[in-house]
Amino acid sequence: MTEYHIGRLADLPLRKVHKVEVAGRTVGVIRTEAGVFAIGDRCPHQGGPMCSGYVTGTMLPSAPDQYVYGEDGMIIQCPWHAYEFRVDTGESVGRVLRGRVPTYRVDVRDGEVYCALVRATPKREGRA
Repeated sequence: MTEYHIGRLADLPLRKVHKVEVAGRTVGVIRTEAGVFAIGDRCPHQGGPMCSGYVTGTMLPSAPDQYVYGEDGMIIQCPWHAYEFRVDTGESVGRVLRGRVPTYRVDVRDGEVYCALVRATPKREGRA
């Protein structure tokens, strides 16, 4: 497996997409409080540029007339049609779309960030 050096962890701002070229592909590297994630640049809906999207949270399932915001920093919103995807799994929030945004393996060692163009396999503890 080939790993590509992305940069220093300290140079990646929180909750922002750091757009890089990795082996000819555009990849968005996102640093959150939960870790560092890498996504592909194409939205599965109509191919929108995910690396130009916004890192945010989303509304969580809740009782009628209750509005609960959560998952802060774990959601990226497509800039074209505002579809939301998890940065760790690439899944559409609420499974609105069948397709996923590609997610790639990221390792942080000695304060340096590396990305491999293999699918990430995130831990899914506590999620259905």
